[in-house]
Amino acid sequence: RLERDVGDPRTSGAEQLVEQVFLGAMAPKVAKKPAAAGARGRSRSAPGGGKPGKALEGLSALVLGLERRPDRWQRCEDMLNKEVPWLKHEFFRATDGKSDTIPDDEVAKTWNTKCNNFYGAYEDVLDKDGKILYTAAQFADPGVDYEFSPGERGCAHSHYRMWQKIAEGDSPVLILEDDVQLIFKRTTGRQATGRTFTARFELGMEEAIKRKAEVLYLGWSGHRAGNYKHHVPVRGRKNPLIRKAEYVWTTVAYVLWPAGAKKLLAAAKPMDQPVDNFMAWECREGRLDSYVLLDEGDQDDLWSGGIVTQLDFNGDSDIKKSDGGDQGDDPTEYLAKK
Repeated sequence: RLERDVGDPRTSGAEQLVEQVFLGAMAPKVAKKPAAAGARGRSRSAPGGGKPGKALEGLSALVLGLERRPDRWQRCEDMLNKEVPWLKHEFFRATDGKSDTIPDDEVAKTWNTKCNNFYGAYEDVLDKDGKILYTAAQFADPGVDYEFSPGERGCAHSHYRMWQKIAEGDSPVLILEDDVQLIFKRTTGRQATGRTFTARFELGMEEAIKRKAEVLYLGWSGHRAGNYKHHVPVRGRKNPLIRKAEYVWTTVAYVLWPAGAKKLLAAAKPMDQPVDNFMAWECREGRLDSYVLLDEGDQDDLWSGGIVTQLDFNGDSDIKKSDGGDQGDDPTEYLAKK
């Protein structure tokens, strides 16, 4: 993911912010090839703060993590307490794909690449002797079948269970994975903090509420208004705060409304793709009203953005990507048919 630097925007009001973005005050950045969101530059933060307004009033967060990784939960909790003390949050025990039983009617055991191929960049897959097992064309049609890795399946089921909890309520909930990072180098040179997170989140939630959004991604990579791949752009001035999603990856941080949770659960019979692919496809097909939140400086040619990043996307991960992903995992290990 690109390092993104943005000057401290909290000295100006929302009107100045809108004017600045619409006038193109930020210099465009170089786009990066498709990749999941990775960690941006990080440095020490000033003490947290920033009081939430009406749009964030009463919002709570579920922090997803494995019980066998208390180190990750401790880091995340310490950060949230310091940077956003206003945010009520609780630990949500992740389904452990290595040890927990996962119902097949909730998350499938295999998935096919055909849908994700519309947006992903697949290559020929070779065996250890250099023989082609599947060509890039086969990933598109008829698609290649993979078994979920244990981590992928556990992650998918964890989100499924959080959707169930949210569907039972009447308020949106912020879902965080325990590698979420609020402190990073932004797109115009200064660092993000809890204060900048809160201010930008407030503005984004106001816009999402107006549009009756069902999902609002706080961190994302992929295609959205201003950078559509297959959807037809709508003419007119683009919103400088949130954009309609087409197909975006990553579930490190997103707000989910009960209406969206119910739609996801209705479609997940069972969930037949890794969770970020699954959510992205439901949005792409027009069945889920999803938006991404832009940080200041997030231009249309950026591949990834938002007001959070991931702590160590390529290093400390408990989830192997069955199709190899951008972490460089072995794309042959979980092939359903070799």
